[in-house]
Amino acid sequence: MSRKHTSPNATGRSSGKVGGWRGKRLGPPKGEPWIPLTRELLTSPSWRSQSINCRRLIDALSIEHMNHAGTENGNLIATYDQLVALGASRTYIRAAIEEAEFLGLIERTIPGGRWAGSNQPSRYRLTFLPDRDYSPPTNDWKRRTADQIADWKAGRTKRRAARKAYREKQIPGQQLSTTVVH
Repeated sequence: MSRKHTSPNATGRSSGKVGGWRGKRLGPPKGEPWIPLTRELLTSPSWRSQSINCRRLIDALSIEHMNHAGTENGNLIATYDQLVALGASRTYIRAAIEEAEFLGLIERTIPGGRWAGSNQPSRYRLTFLPDRDYSPPTNDWKRRTADQIADWKAGRTKRRAARKAYREKQIPGQQLSTTVVH
């Protein structure tokens, strides 16, 4: 006598879904937050070419998403201190954010910055998950090819050198000279 591993659908054939105790063991843990990662995403050039700091950023945003029961995608915050606590190097966090945006894994919904004497963190959306308005995932990562990613990574060295040259031109503690016209 053979055992059925899946339950029949309306046609009497296998639905492909595992039920019973097998389904419970193969499903996500009860009471534990989780997010779905598809095979297509995990095998995509965007996912496979992430740097370690980019991956730590994605992990931090995923944890933040799960901390809010999956209802705040598009309003996720990952501060520099949180990322450092998860093992990201503070000097490479900006590059990790730029990389994740280029790869199409995240979108910055509200840019942060320093103004009016306060420091406001940016807010992000994971593009491979539905957002807080229940809109379907945009899957921006599907638009990136391996060649585009290789070209972007090759130009990264040039962008870093330009940023370093700009910083070296700045004189620490110098007041900006502006002219006020009345």
